[in-house]
Amino acid sequence: MPLHVLNPAEGFSPAIGFFVSGMDEVRHQLQQAVEGMTNRQLGRRAVPGAHSIAALVLHIGEAEWWWMQCNVSGHKLTPMDRQAPYWDVLKDPDSLASKLYSAQFCLDEIAKIRNQTRELLGSFNDDDLERIISFERRGERYEHSLRWILYHLIDHEAQHKGQILMLKRLIGS
Repeated sequence: MPLHVLNPAEGFSPAIGFFVSGMDEVRHQLQQAVEGMTNRQLGRRAVPGAHSIAALVLHIGEAEWWWMQCNVSGHKLTPMDRQAPYWDVLKDPDSLASKLYSAQFCLDEIAKIRNQTRELLGSFNDDDLERIISFERRGERYEHSLRWILYHLIDHEAQHKGQILMLKRLIGS
């Protein structure tokens, strides 16, 4: 019987390492879900109003980048940031579908973001998990602990992975 364990990722404090391992486990599952899909399958909308699989993969990266770089790290969004292939991908589904991004392109984009996240998290220790991150969005003030943000990123990606698997079945992939 296979043994499944989750160990903290190396190079991180123990608790942060567990979050990184959880993020990496879900990412591995996402990679398995989309590898080998054609550009057309990735860009296709299974039903009217649905997002394409490519859009969802890039959105996963967008969310991670926004949470980690803009909120945790304090980066101020620039016009150049808004040109990234993952930015606002869910707002214009037809435009993204016309680009016919490959699975490898989408996975490479979110891998770059994950590397930035890993670099940032490498500078934190377990005490930082309770640090409160405050930010304003659309005129409202929000406060979240780093622990909550990391949990949210795992949950967000896992939910979209499930959505992607359902869309794959709908398009017959």
